[in-house]
Amino acid sequence: MLLRLALLVFLLFPHSSRAQAAAPASAPAEQAYSDVSWPSLMRTMVRFNAFDTKDPALIDEYAIITECELYKAFYQNDFKWKQVQDAVRKSIDINIATFPTAYHYDAQMQLDRYDFSSKMFRFAPKSVINNVNTFDIYSVEGTGCGSADIKYMPRIFRAVVAVPIYIDGLPLGEKDGNDILQLMTSDHNDSRIITAQFNLRIVYIEPMRRTVDRSVSDQLLHYTQTNVPQRNLRLDARLESIDFFEDPQKTRLIYRYQP
Repeated sequence: MLLRLALLVFLLFPHSSRAQAAAPASAPAEQAYSDVSWPSLMRTMVRFNAFDTKDPALIDEYAIITECELYKAFYQNDFKWKQVQDAVRKSIDINIATFPTAYHYDAQMQLDRYDFSSKMFRFAPKSVINNVNTFDIYSVEGTGCGSADIKYMPRIFRAVVAVPIYIDGLPLGEKDGNDILQLMTSDHNDSRIITAQFNLRIVYIEPMRRTVDRSVSDQLLHYTQTNVPQRNLRLDARLESIDFFEDPQKTRLIYRYQP
């Protein structure tokens, strides 16, 4: 938003506002685990040097995804848009250290009956985390920015952890288990649905490579991590914890799992 306002002032009033627009605003402190969105994932890709910001086609799509209003206002003017490209690159240089490197991925899970022998609230069979190491944390269709066309940037983002995860329930003493059951009863949560927040730290993103598919007559251009044209992006990640909440608003933490 701050970049957008500064650019709008600069582009609409270039002579009277050059000094004001040139001074970057201070960036907010980085959130511990960011909400997943297409713009935030674009910024994470930049931080890990996952694509070439000097490539005009890619910086165009980055700007469309992260600064849609600027695209709508200035893309049709070649010269103004060149200024937008330059300003976006400058903003990246200034703010790259604040771009997110950690995300939370939320999922609903279901508790089964309390197991008195193992002192555990077991998960229902469909909720058992059994040998899981891949999380599809985000997918998108369309552009969300008018008639803009996103041809090259990934649309599916997959976080992969090195060590698979296996959790079949929440180890809780009988008193804690009974307290949680009473809480769910008072909330009319008869299905025993809880919210799991997977806290993931990105450690590496293999850069996208520019390839041309010569198997078709018009030789389609692609940017992918592999030799196969695809719109997926793999993010190597570390699972730092899983927070389990009794409520979907995530105000009542009932258990924290740490590998």
